[in-house]
Amino acid sequence: MKRCPSCGATSTGATPSEHRFCESDGATLVDVPDPARPAGPRCPMCSEGTVEADGFCSSCGKRAVSSRPTPAVAPVGSPLAGGVVVSARSSEEYVVRMPGGASVLVALGDASAIEREADALERIGGSGPFPRVVECGADETHGAFLALAMPGADDRPLGEVGPGFGLPAVLALLRALLDAAQIVERMGFAWEPQRDDVHMRPDGAVRIARLRVPRKLGPTERIDARAVIESVGPTFVPAPAIDGPPRAFRLLLPHVAIPGDPGHSVAEARAEIDAIERELAPPPADASRVAGVCDPGLRRPHNEDAVASASGITKGEPWTVLVVCDGVSSSSHAELASAVAAKTACDALAHFARSGDVAFEGGAAALTTAIKAAHVAVCAQQIDTGGGDPPGTTIVAGLLWRRRLTVGWVGDSRAYWVSDQGAELLTHDHSWANEAVARGEVTELEASLSPLAHALTRCLGPLEIMDPDAPANALPRIQEVQPDVRARDLPGPGWIVLCSDGFWNYFPAAAEVALLVRSLGAGASAPLVARRLVNSALVRGGQDNTTVLVHHHR
Repeated sequence: MKRCPSCGATSTGATPSEHRFCESDGATLVDVPDPARPAGPRCPMCSEGTVEADGFCSSCGKRAVSSRPTPAVAPVGSPLAGGVVVSARSSEEYVVRMPGGASVLVALGDASAIEREADALERIGGSGPFPRVVECGADETHGAFLALAMPGADDRPLGEVGPGFGLPAVLALLRALLDAAQIVERMGFAWEPQRDDVHMRPDGAVRIARLRVPRKLGPTERIDARAVIESVGPTFVPAPAIDGPPRAFRLLLPHVAIPGDPGHSVAEARAEIDAIERELAPPPADASRVAGVCDPGLRRPHNEDAVASASGITKGEPWTVLVVCDGVSSSSHAELASAVAAKTACDALAHFARSGDVAFEGGAAALTTAIKAAHVAVCAQQIDTGGGDPPGTTIVAGLLWRRRLTVGWVGDSRAYWVSDQGAELLTHDHSWANEAVARGEVTELEASLSPLAHALTRCLGPLEIMDPDAPANALPRIQEVQPDVRARDLPGPGWIVLCSDGFWNYFPAAAEVALLVRSLGAGASAPLVARRLVNSALVRGGQDNTTVLVHHHR
């Protein structure tokens, strides 16, 4: 604002020329303070008060933020936030010793982000595992900073103690993080911590070093519990998660969004942990030597695999039936086809074994009959395909009587035998790749790289449902199916492994399967072996539904 030194009139002209001379007497105007404007610069923290000579706001009392850019690293021994740098965790985090001798964690960054983190922590008020705010302001050299109370001297970052965790301890940690997430959610903020923000106290309690620049949640928005869990998940993958239920593995692995995925609220994440803990319960001492895991994998919205098994004793001799089916994903209602086929084949083989015929007849005919019955059952399903392909499924089934294993299959689900003497693939895929290689049309490498590599040449289901020469009012004709069957005597102890291609795509060679099984040691239980195999496929990518059914033969 300018004032005339003669008459005292003021000028508020919009252009520079209008500020030079008084409109009344033509005298040259002079600059004078504007009483309506604050004496100091406006505080960038609250936008209400002014910055006093000591650098603090007259309204909110916080140190004003300097506009200087933050340097790459503050050297050890240099001044920062009123103290001296002891060590640098990164270019934006430092341990600083204050004049009184106490150490604080100083975080540098964008002024608005630092302010949001301070605001959220102050609202939380030190409750739960969160740190206390010591100071929020601006350093003359380094810009906006947030000084937080340090974790205890005996507290350790999760990365240092995580490898020693068992899965129950991991689940307890996740519960503590979800409790913390709920506190943040109540304050109206989102939260995506980093692993190094999580510290463990000697008594096992969790402490959070930082709140990491939270953003405000919308009126109906909820915190993403999945992001909170995944911030620490990689610490426990592959061990100890590799030997737990696959759903624990999925919870810890980085999430891949799939259609229909609802995400995880805090309540949903807690329910998932409850389910995992139930699956962790030890099996009874007399548990069966058969175990299976049928998992949707990491990238499929639903599971189209199915598994079935039965066991018993006939004429004083034990028998076991194993069945794995993999619904053809390009067909309609593939999950129904696999479930119907698995149950039908398992029931037929179990009836054969219980009837006593298993003691007098070979298993080959029984396997052929059971698989054909499963095919008829799938074809008999009244399914509205909506113009898509009719339902289809692969199948692999095994019948173990005494020491003789008979395996039958249609499609590319597989059976392996693993023992101390070696490992063997017992089936041969009914696929374009195998048949093209057998005919000499392509090499194995060329077949594996072809888009038709996994195209099936046989499966169960009404793929040919109408005879073109039949009358218009004729009933659909059921396509014939011819399974392959193979019998093998088992010379000693070992493992029978049946699986879908969601597993063997990652471990196709029998030697690879054997390596996974043997890595668990001679005393491994069937549930542990099944989990290890499925989780190993998830580590490799888990692109497909993954099913493994194992039997420990002694």
